[in-house]
Amino acid sequence: MRRLKPPQIGTLEAFRMCISEKITPSTLAVLRSYELSVVVAAGEYERACRSLTLHQLDPAKFSPDPSKDGHKRALIAMYDQRMKKEQPGRPVYEEARNRKGKCPICGVGRVRQVDHHLPKSIYPFLAAVPINLLPICGDCNREKLDKAPTCYAEQALHPYFDDIESDRWLRAELITINAAGERCEVEPLERAEDWRIEFRVDPPSSWDKQQEERVEHHFSQTYKLDEIYEDQAADDIPGLELALEEVFEVGGAPDVRTHLEGLARTRAHRNKNSWMVALYEALADHSWFCSGGFRQIAAG
Repeated sequence: MRRLKPPQIGTLEAFRMCISEKITPSTLAVLRSYELSVVVAAGEYERACRSLTLHQLDPAKFSPDPSKDGHKRALIAMYDQRMKKEQPGRPVYEEARNRKGKCPICGVGRVRQVDHHLPKSIYPFLAAVPINLLPICGDCNREKLDKAPTCYAEQALHPYFDDIESDRWLRAELITINAAGERCEVEPLERAEDWRIEFRVDPPSSWDKQQEERVEHHFSQTYKLDEIYEDQAADDIPGLELALEEVFEVGGAPDVRTHLEGLARTRAHRNKNSWMVALYEALADHSWFCSGGFRQIAAG
């Protein structure tokens, strides 16, 4: 996950921007009555992000009294309606979405959308809070469920507050499969019935159990990054065939391994936990692949 600088627009500025024009007097009066509540909620949310206690927040404290008819809808509309094009809150949305580079969650897709880290349906006071609005690609946005974290592990990583990229935690493995559909070892020059790439969280020993479980939940359950990376690997490997064939003709399996290790090192300069780093290291570590198995994979 890529760390991002938090938005420059603060909560109070965003709130007042959203209600600054094109609003009925009755809706304006309702929203103004929640200005302090939203600012206080944003502060509690930020503290919980920093202390990793989002799962301990009480959703009832981030929503108006249920007896106040239409107030929750009005707060949610701060995002749904008042950040649309030509609306006064649009700059808040644009600041969140218009980040350069790939999606900070997966590193694969382009940022096209904005996601609420804590869902606005459960925490309406956070609907228009800038630090709760994350740039995201369409695939990651679809995978993330609209629910509150109930335990430490369910707290998804936050690009504005979490930084795990100084450690190497992502690994991959090339698995060969026999005719019975079982995992097996294939000797060089033999044929595998099938194959797959598996990506996994493999943290350093310095991580505690809670951190490992949180990253694992974020990776394989909240965003299903393992599936995204497996699809990317399946598309990428066949494209390596020509280069690997040329290397193999010169120096055989050892040179193929060295070539793949070089690709991994190159990618790691930018992001040591890139799916490509994990993939190329896994391929370099597989004797069957380096000994010519790359041809079978490329052939489909």
